[in-house]
Amino acid sequence: MLNADNQPLLEQWLHFTAQRHKLIAEDVVNLSTPNYKQKDLSLEKFQSVLRDRVEQRDGSGSGDFDLSDTDLSAPDQGMLFHDGATRSPEQLMSDQAKNAMMHNMVIELLRDQFQQLEMAIRERPS
Repeated sequence: MLNADNQPLLEQWLHFTAQRHKLIAEDVVNLSTPNYKQKDLSLEKFQSVLRDRVEQRDGSGSGDFDLSDTDLSAPDQGMLFHDGATRSPEQLMSDQAKNAMMHNMVIELLRDQFQQLEMAIRERPS
């Protein structure tokens, strides 16, 4: 995760966390909307796809890949509402905080890689 060959991987991770944050925000906004079905991107499935793609990349030597085939899932934890939907405001807030921390971590890793690249271009040691 910390070497320069992982920039495409980090960019896909950043895209995943941004998309997941949008879905969580939409779920929060529609928490009291009758018959609204929550949507989320599965972190476990994303990590599994990520692991598979890294292994494929390591075998082929190619650094570019796309993780857009992670699909939406419906969360199953929370309170059962009168319309038959399951919702949990606490879980949504927890997911949002965890996702934001993961997003910030990926941004910092990318920033470090770009700073190292910039130093190499300017021929300055770190």
